[in-house]
Amino acid sequence: MWSGANPTSATKDNKEVVSKRRKFKSAKEFENKFLNYLNNCKSSEKLPNIAGFCVFEDMNRDTFYAQEDLYSDTFKKINDILEDEALNCKCLTDARVIFYMKNKCGYKDKQELDTTNSNRIEIINDLPSDVDENK
Repeated sequence: MWSGANPTSATKDNKEVVSKRRKFKSAKEFENKFLNYLNNCKSSEKLPNIAGFCVFEDMNRDTFYAQEDLYSDTFKKINDILEDEALNCKCLTDARVIFYMKNKCGYKDKQELDTTNSNRIEIINDLPSDVDENK
């Protein structure tokens, strides 16, 4: 069994209840492990990401996301670092950065429409007076 994937389980009313998965002993350890991963990515010119960190630390995504409840501030800082790295990564084209930011960081295209139209349409009857309009 993986070191990061050994949650303690209990059975209650025939439903499996999984406790919070504490992968790191402290917020500082969580931060240091992530910084080691970040340095590894920089030296190998890879884009740091959650999946890569999970592989690097031999844990699954559920365990990673469980750290948010345990080390909220560190978890948020790590996500901010991942966003910043994606925005500034020279290894990605602009299109890939846009795609990544929309899918992983919640960015959206925003279109603003001005619905207050101040342009007025004026109808001018400029037919010569000798023309019969009823024909």
